[in-house]
Amino acid sequence: MNYVIPDEGVLQGIKVLLEDYVLIKEDDTFVVTYTPDSRQPAAWLALALKQRGFSPAVVMMRKLQDEGFADRYAAALPDPHELPGRLVVFTLEKDTMSHFNVFERTLKDYGAERTMIVRVISASEEFFAKALNLVPSQLSRFNATLLDRVKPARKLRVTSRGGTDLTVEIDSEKYHWISNRGIWRPGGFTILPAGEIATYPARVDGVLVADGAYNANILTTLNASLAPNPVRVEIQNSTVVELTCSEPRLNEMFQLCLSSPYGRNVGEFGLGTNRGIDSFITANSHINERRCGVHLGFGQHNQSLSIVPYIADVHLDLITDGALVWVDDDPEPIDLETFVATDAPHPQDALDEDITGDCCGLGYGQLEGLACAVPGSEVRIQR
Repeated sequence: MNYVIPDEGVLQGIKVLLEDYVLIKEDDTFVVTYTPDSRQPAAWLALALKQRGFSPAVVMMRKLQDEGFADRYAAALPDPHELPGRLVVFTLEKDTMSHFNVFERTLKDYGAERTMIVRVISASEEFFAKALNLVPSQLSRFNATLLDRVKPARKLRVTSRGGTDLTVEIDSEKYHWISNRGIWRPGGFTILPAGEIATYPARVDGVLVADGAYNANILTTLNASLAPNPVRVEIQNSTVVELTCSEPRLNEMFQLCLSSPYGRNVGEFGLGTNRGIDSFITANSHINERRCGVHLGFGQHNQSLSIVPYIADVHLDLITDGALVWVDDDPEPIDLETFVATDAPHPQDALDEDITGDCCGLGYGQLEGLACAVPGSEVRIQR
């Protein structure tokens, strides 16, 4: 792979990542790990660290399964007893989050208070140029402002210029809210890109018109931007009744997702808060669901099994291009693209987004197999 010189947008994003997200210090020690599909972003990041006087260790890892990675990674780590300050580990991947157990062990070995692990999914030029235009303090204020309005609500109405009209029942006493704002917390991973709040909706009814993008935990090269091919989803009692999309290949993929076990369940109600992302991108990417809009996640949910007792292999986010959110009987809606941030404190019981295992990267063959395993599935694959 030939080295591509990063443009000004990428360089500015790297600067924000290091100075505003990581808050680099002179005594930090850095390790950069990357999958082959993220080699270029890893090179940019390592070079930026070297230009700032650091000597980062750089370790390649294969996605999801790599028997030798734990040993290669361990060899690159410093002696815990000789660590002068923090250990900062970057993991850069395009479609996956791999080797959870390996990185979790680092937190235990080096201590929660002096270890920061930054997990970047959707590592790309767009990640640096689009997803890092706001700093964590800004994202935290946006998230806190929205949570202050919607968390106490019992019922929300969501509309969009594309035709979405949903009624969403909220039960914040039973279902946790997740808040991704890019802020490090001891003992956890920092998941990037940031800019979202989400929960499990008690009930959803109505029509979702996803004219923004999709983001799914599968490997696909299909264009993720849905402006040319909006997806219309009819939902009754949190279950997809019908999904239509005029683009045949997208429609086939979405039908496979729905036909997988629990694939028709609405498992997530999310609101994107990252206004720095000025447009949807064509790649299947978390960047898209952080952009301002509403997304429903079909399949896997974001709650513990003790609260929502099922596991789905597929998670399909369908995202609107902007949205208005009407809270209970309040006559003034929240415009997700323009609402004014307040000084509302970020609620402590809104959990920072985290992961507890490897994720993403289902292949198309696996998706077909899941769909065919569903009794009564009418999905047929034509090549």
